[in-house]
Amino acid sequence: MQPQPQPTVRRALIAAVWLAGVAAGLLAAVWGVAWALEGGPQPSLATVQSATRLDFPEDTEVTDADLTAMESPTPGDRAEVTVEIPSDGFDDFLADNGMDAPLLAGTSPGGTATGVIPAGCDDEICWAATIIVENDAVTVELDVTLL
Repeated sequence: MQPQPQPTVRRALIAAVWLAGVAAGLLAAVWGVAWALEGGPQPSLATVQSATRLDFPEDTEVTDADLTAMESPTPGDRAEVTVEIPSDGFDDFLADNGMDAPLLAGTSPGGTATGVIPAGCDDEICWAATIIVENDAVTVELDVTLL
C-alpha cells in the first residue's frame, strides 16, 4: 500500500487555479447562453414596413420585431412587432393604416395609460394591437397576419 501524498502549498495552488478555471468556464458558458437568447439587432423601420405592409411615422423606433415567419411572404404568415411611435405622429399612424381609434383599458402599475387598437383588416393584412401611452411616445405591440 502506498502512503498518502502529503498536502503541500504547490498542490493547493494547482487545485485553486484548476477550480478558478472551471468557474470561469462555467461563467462563460452561462454568459454565452444568455447572449444567444438575447437575439440580434432589431430590423430597420423600412424592413418592418415592408414585411408588415403598414405605414409608420418617420421618427418611429423599432424596439422588438419577430419577422422570421415572413421571410418568404405567403398568406397566413405572422409577425410580432413592438414600436415606439412619437405621440404627435400616432394619429397619422392610425389614419394612414385605416385603423380604428384605440380603446383605453386602464393604467399600468407605472401609471401610464394602456389600451388596445381594435383588430381589423385591409386588403393585404389583419392586425391586432395593444398600446401603452406615455408622455412623448406610444408603444404599440402589433400582431400582423398576411392575407
